[in-house]
Amino acid sequence: MGNCCCGTSSSFSQNQFFSTQTEGSINIPFGVNMETTVLTLPVTTTFDLQNVKLDYAVQLAFSLAAGNPQYDYGVRARLRRDGILLVTQTLQQSGSRPGGAGASVRREHIPNTWADDEALAGAQTYTVTLEFFQRANANTTLAAETRSLNAIMFGL
Repeated sequence: MGNCCCGTSSSFSQNQFFSTQTEGSINIPFGVNMETTVLTLPVTTTFDLQNVKLDYAVQLAFSLAAGNPQYDYGVRARLRRDGILLVTQTLQQSGSRPGGAGASVRREHIPNTWADDEALAGAQTYTVTLEFFQRANANTTLAAETRSLNAIMFGL
């Protein structure tokens, strides 16, 4: 911890870094209240209420079928610690596709930074889930592509 005015460095726990990332594609089924886990990260905190900074990003690929120049879709990303909801993000997009109604893929990104200061000491599992809850066309599909989740635990 470098120079510190509050005791010796041996009385401090060090910062720790945990991460997971993948480039594999996972299909997200359509359905309200139907969630698919796309990221899981086990973390071990060393004391109660230790600050954990979490960063995640998920690349989404919406496949739009030919025949309809309009698109309309929605997805929710949720971050949890041991099943406890920490934050929900909602992405909704609608519009017209330039160049007509041919089949196409629209890529979107959901990034987030979250500070968790309520975890108790011990093993924690952070998860990111996706809920594909809105689409104007039944042929619109969703896949999660490149995604990552990392955590930095701050020592005293």
